[in-house]
Amino acid sequence: MLVVVPDFSVRVVSLVTAEVHYTGNTHNTGTKTRLRISNGGAGQAGLIKALAGAFIDWSRDHGGVDEDYVIDWVVGDTTESIKYLATGDADIAITYNAAAETRATDLKIATRKEWIFRDHFYIVGPKLEGNPAGLDDSDAVLAMLNKIVTAGDADSQDAPTRFLSRFDKSATNIRESLLFAEIGQIPWAHTYSKWYHQFPSYPLTALETASKLQEYTLTDRGTFLTLESTNRELTDNLHIYKAGKDEDPADPLLNLATVLLGARVCKADAELANNFVDWAIRPDGGQDVIKNFRKEGSDEYLYTGAPPKQ
Repeated sequence: MLVVVPDFSVRVVSLVTAEVHYTGNTHNTGTKTRLRISNGGAGQAGLIKALAGAFIDWSRDHGGVDEDYVIDWVVGDTTESIKYLATGDADIAITYNAAAETRATDLKIATRKEWIFRDHFYIVGPKLEGNPAGLDDSDAVLAMLNKIVTAGDADSQDAPTRFLSRFDKSATNIRESLLFAEIGQIPWAHTYSKWYHQFPSYPLTALETASKLQEYTLTDRGTFLTLESTNRELTDNLHIYKAGKDEDPADPLLNLATVLLGARVCKADAELANNFVDWAIRPDGGQDVIKNFRKEGSDEYLYTGAPPKQ
């Protein structure tokens, strides 16, 4: 029986098209792709661009790299990003689900995982004067979901309650599903609840749609502030009923991001990929970029740094 051994000496010719090719901020003449990073929301927010530009410059000035190069951003939610590591379509993934990340390392899809930053989920919905589920900012997270379920099941025609789910196996969809399950509800089951709007899409489009349709949804701070910077009218149309915080590691709305190093990085770029992970978690490297990242014209930072290691 012939056993075909994958050739990792050269870069895989990917069938997954990169969303953008990023150069360095000062070392910006590169054309050759040496790293491919897969992520969804942080890429849409611009953080992948900021990390890529800063790392290319660092690697040229301090990391022993002789020539300028580019880093590709490959769009993918957590499930897709891990799949791209498995196929070799991405070298690095930034993901948001601990169970999926552990599975990736157990199956040798990823060889390394490190916390990289903290994002924060928001429960948002129609403003207080048009709040059909009667949410109150003082409600606990599960109490809010109970109110949404109760009001949705009542199916008022005058003030209908709707919840928009990305329904795409993203980390946001997984977190939302776990929270509904905690209150004994599975509105996506057959026949799924009429108030449960299944809308598979990436974060920005999902949030835009929830605003336009006046629906409740689970989103994240980075996406909310990104939309606010580009279309404030849509975020002004929503109220943030609950936001995740850093103080409690068990906060159900705390959204930890992990950087995964893929097992199929080609040999020529393996050291560079590992250096990216090292740099991303350094206080004077990626952590500095993350802690100071905000949208133009805003004084709010989108993310906080990685939590301290236990």
